[in-house]
Amino acid sequence: MGHFEIRRDVPLKPFTTFKVGGPAKFFASATTHEDFLEALKFAQDERLPVFVLGGGSNILVSDDGFEGLVIHPVQRGISVADAEFEQVTLRIEAGETWDEVVRQAVEEGFWGIENLSHIPGQAGAAIVQNIGAYGRQISDVFISTTVMEIRTGKVLKLEEADCRFGYRQSIFNTTTKNEYIILQLELKLARRGKPDLRYPDVRRYFSELGVDSPSIKEVREAIIRIRDRKFPYPREEKGGNAGSFFKNLILSESEFEVLRANIQRNFPKEVCVRLDEIRRRSDSAESIRVPTAFLIEICGLKGHREGRARVNETQPLVLLNDGGATARDVLTLASCVRRTVRARTGMTISFEPELVGFGQEEIERYLALD
Repeated sequence: MGHFEIRRDVPLKPFTTFKVGGPAKFFASATTHEDFLEALKFAQDERLPVFVLGGGSNILVSDDGFEGLVIHPVQRGISVADAEFEQVTLRIEAGETWDEVVRQAVEEGFWGIENLSHIPGQAGAAIVQNIGAYGRQISDVFISTTVMEIRTGKVLKLEEADCRFGYRQSIFNTTTKNEYIILQLELKLARRGKPDLRYPDVRRYFSELGVDSPSIKEVREAIIRIRDRKFPYPREEKGGNAGSFFKNLILSESEFEVLRANIQRNFPKEVCVRLDEIRRRSDSAESIRVPTAFLIEICGLKGHREGRARVNETQPLVLLNDGGATARDVLTLASCVRRTVRARTGMTISFEPELVGFGQEEIERYLALD
């Protein structure tokens, strides 16, 4: 067991997938409950804000860093907690790498998370934002999570209903943001399942191969190949990213009609035809999902740069670090994309990553639409 220590002025850039950001005033890697309690006591004694840094995806750290204590969970472990004829319960430590969880589940033939392959980050962070991809979300298989209350150090168990999962959200990034440290989670997976091929890219992949009913391993391989074509997996500074920087739009019928009217007014006819096709593919009349990547693309923003940050050409939801990008570069670019999409389509798109270490005034400046 490693010795627990709290370090000063630790650069956060290497701990993030964007490879951007300044130092943490204090930093602690935590493995045991005692480590977490000691870290929280230090923060209380020093009156410091606390930020829990998992795998470093889906965040953007300020160039000034974080003026508080960053706690980095590093506890690992995946085990079968309960096994029935049809289902198994996986118990996962929050510091485990998410894609390793998926890899092991697929190796064992446990269905339910194979479409969530190749998403960077830790398992604990997966439930914070209710990760989703290719027609599936982690909330589809979630049972419960064990958490530690930051204010008191008390350990609690929260069930699925307690977490209030929605599109890219849970209580952990909304109503109780920064109130809990996620320690462990449990997922219910199926011993026998069938592939979810509803997503067009996945369906097209297997159609081209002439495969009607792929195995769980073939589904994982397909997802990895599809993601690698669109989302550069962040391994080094050049190409660093936080995953999707913008959330997709979920529109009511009346909001969709506003979008359609703006597109009719401001874009060629073929763009409106593409929008109507998106509408036809929607599962629901009450909530119409419009890919934000489509809006960014039609606004001509693919490849657009600010400083050393760039809109990814193959998947414009992703903003890339071209090597040496600052947080200011990234937010200037994100703000430009947001303002352009609003001006040309009438739609307000939202940032997906958590902004860490920024002042409220600075955030509001980047979010301004005028």
